[in-house]
Amino acid sequence: MEYNLREFSILTGKKNLESILSLKNFPVSMACVSQNHNYVNDKYLDMEFQICKDTGIIQLKKYPLFSDMYITAHNSSFGKVWNTLFDIMAEKIFKITNKFNNPKILEIGGGALLLASKILKDLNVKSYDVYEKNCSKKFTNDKRLTLIDNYFTDDTKLNYEPDIVIHSHVLEHVWHPVDFISAIKNSKCKYHCFIVPNLQVTFEKKYTNSQNFEHNFFIAESYIDVILHNNNFEIMEKEYYLDHSIIYITKYNENPVIEKPFPNLYSKNKQLVLNFTQYHDKIVADFNSKIEKYDGEIYLFGGHIFSQFLIMFGLKTDKIKCILDNSKEKNKCRLYGTRLTIEFPEIIKDNKNCAVILKTASYQDEIKKQLYELNKDVNIFE
Repeated sequence: MEYNLREFSILTGKKNLESILSLKNFPVSMACVSQNHNYVNDKYLDMEFQICKDTGIIQLKKYPLFSDMYITAHNSSFGKVWNTLFDIMAEKIFKITNKFNNPKILEIGGGALLLASKILKDLNVKSYDVYEKNCSKKFTNDKRLTLIDNYFTDDTKLNYEPDIVIHSHVLEHVWHPVDFISAIKNSKCKYHCFIVPNLQVTFEKKYTNSQNFEHNFFIAESYIDVILHNNNFEIMEKEYYLDHSIIYITKYNENPVIEKPFPNLYSKNKQLVLNFTQYHDKIVADFNSKIEKYDGEIYLFGGHIFSQFLIMFGLKTDKIKCILDNSKEKNKCRLYGTRLTIEFPEIIKDNKNCAVILKTASYQDEIKKQLYELNKDVNIFE
């Protein structure tokens, strides 16, 4: 199969890279696909982690084509964590829009348009353009919104200067983060406001949604700050949201800047990968032991990367009945790279002898609460 090959550091452009982990034949997409999509047609690629010896940034040597990764959208179901995060972001944007008469906003990677729907409650906003290649469903049909079916890249040409450029959980997906921020600078926006996953914290906690084919480099806060500075974006505000995200509010500064070098976090970040590997070897062995001994129905939560990583680390699936997920779009579909079907969590209701394997990163408490509300007798393996 075709894939992208990265042989140079995305921060320095140098070839000073060291391989530190390889997960063989990993599914190239974390999507859920129709039952008509035969599993024999699923594609796989070795997930090889490399580290830059000069900066310590972790990046994947190979990563799939966008067309193979993003088969279907998987960002259409939002719980309390996401809703609260976007409420906070919208309030921060309102403080900026109040500084303009009829501001023009550009959002990159708007997903299901949930954040846009909240920001467009501000009637002062004149126009709201969204670059989104894979919009799953719309939370808003506001007439001021224009949906552009394309990726925003350094080749994108705008016929206006946006007052505010916004993106949420996009930076970690792009081809080249330095070029991406440079492209935003070239848009001549006045404010650049965005949300990124707090990868330093989530990877330290061994969350599997930290590093994968979609998040194919470790764009941690210390690197982001340097990229912003070197592109004349002054950080006006930074807010940490749970262990989930960092909100950045930045403003373009026309004054020349002296470029900063990237920090070298080689030893620290290499240990993160080693800890991640050891943890998952241990937790999967523990899950397999519990599965072997359990005589009731067993479910796995998450039609997503959460389940795929456990399976790739050796989770035995022969006794797993199905995967549970709250997404309506994923229901009755199959998790790519597996033969497991997706069902709503309500399937465990009134089942007096069932267990759910649950490793869902920042959403763990929210989902655990939901499962216990559905079935107070459920056994949760975590």
